Amino acid sequence: MSTPIDSAVLRSLQDAREAEEWDAVLVLLRDEWSALVQDAPQAVIDVIHALPPDVLAQNSRLRLAEQYLRRTLDGQPEGRAYTDIISDDPAAAPLDRLAALTGRIAVARGAGRHRDAVRATESAVSMLRSIPVEVIPTFANALPEFHYHWGVAFLLVSRFDDALEQFAQSHDWSVSVGNRMVDSRSVGAASLIHALHGRGRDAAEWLGRMPEIPEGAWWADDAVTPARLAEAILHTERLEPDAARVVLSGVDIRLAPDYWGPYFALRAFLTPDDPGDAQALLSEFDAFVGGLAPEYANVPLNAEYSSIVRYLLLQILHQPQRASRALGDLPVDTASSVVRQTGATLHAFRLFALDRGAEARAVVAPLLQASSAHPRVLVPSLLIAADTDVVDQRDELLRRAAALASWNRCHAALALGSAKTRQRLAELVDERGDHDIADRLRAVVDNAAIAGTDALTRRENAVVRAAVAGRSNVEIAADHHVSVNTVKTHLRTAYRKLGVSNRAQLQQLFQLGR
Repeated sequence: MSTPIDSAVLRSLQDAREAEEWDAVLVLLRDEWSALVQDAPQAVIDVIHALPPDVLAQNSRLRLAEQYLRRTLDGQPEGRAYTDIISDDPAAAPLDRLAALTGRIAVARGAGRHRDAVRATESAVSMLRSIPVEVIPTFANALPEFHYHWGVAFLLVSRFDDALEQFAQSHDWSVSVGNRMVDSRSVGAASLIHALHGRGRDAAEWLGRMPEIPEGAWWADDAVTPARLAEAILHTERLEPDAARVVLSGVDIRLAPDYWGPYFALRAFLTPDDPGDAQALLSEFDAFVGGLAPEYANVPLNAEYSSIVRYLLLQILHQPQRASRALGDLPVDTASSVVRQTGATLHAFRLFALDRGAEARAVVAPLLQASSAHPRVLVPSLLIAADTDVVDQRDELLRRAAALASWNRCHAALALGSAKTRQRLAELVDERGDHDIADRLRAVVDNAAIAGTDALTRRENAVVRAAVAGRSNVEIAADHHVSVNTVKTHLRTAYRKLGVSNRAQLQQLFQLGR
């Protein structure tokens, strides 16, 4: 861990500036860049602003750096303000050319052109690889920021493997030059990617690399946001929803708007099955998204998570048709993004709960071929396959799911299966030494706490829940392979037991009971 910047460095910078010894200023900026930006960003801005035009012309990267620091300190998004600074000079020094490309990435992101940002990022990565190895250490102080921004560009279009590579490079160079600020961001971002994929073991390992953050650091609040999101996901995977909510309560997503999609998706997943809570979060979510600048509102990654947010909340609000429209077209397959695959598995669990097992199985069937590197998708797909098994492989599927979940510390999906499945999973994870997880699985309560539903038969309960979900009598009959008259009979009997007379009253009963 690096120590705070020596006051002697600041005095030397100030003295060189006042004496107009610009070569000395440039040397100090080069050699002490990481410490200066972390601990004295305003001093950097002031000294760059004081440089003569001819010096700036030969060091165009400093104009980009000044603009970036100003916007970061003011909490402004990356915008098109860099446009007039960027020049594409093939004869420029490698550092200036890389800075220009990184500025171009910022401009594209600021205009909401994230695919263009990725193309510029690919050019920057390619250019860095073409630079002689012996030259690269000469601008080591700039590499943590470069790699981090390149990683974010890949992340926001769901190119997770490419993003991880850049965040790992950013971390390595940050440690090398003592840049705690960028290291915190890169470590958190890498951890979050692993957590979003269900790789809890890897996410925890990355969180263990988090550098110590000085108290009162100007960059602390936004820098730690991805790490806090990863931490909240890890609590969720350990079936500790209250602990996850506590972590999320300390996140101000307005300070790190690149990550609003995963933030709200996790909050939606943790929302109790209560229409009042769901409506409150949906209103907050709509207001937040409505107030976003276009460069943040139109991010592909966050748009995909937005569909999961609306799907989960609209289901709690008993608006299944709107929920399905929010989730988008199904089916998905192994070529789909992990976010869309995650949404599909959540939908499959919903279908199974409505006794539509064949449809649930059809949704996850293509995902059973997903890579084991995607336990977020593969574990729930195995559970649905086990609960809808037709070829006597149920226990083998559950064993695979338990093994994958235990190795990756990705247990949240295990709580979504049927009661019978959860009991078997509890036995299996107990055998693997996950005793706390086993106890929590046994303690999970089914969402059937509607007064009077305990008097319904299994078939009546399934028909009632399908009716509440908006299925017509014809659709329910087709789902359960019975006649429409049989559905009507089950509904009449259920109405009598529940003390209601029609579907509208049934809907109201469920809304009041949840």
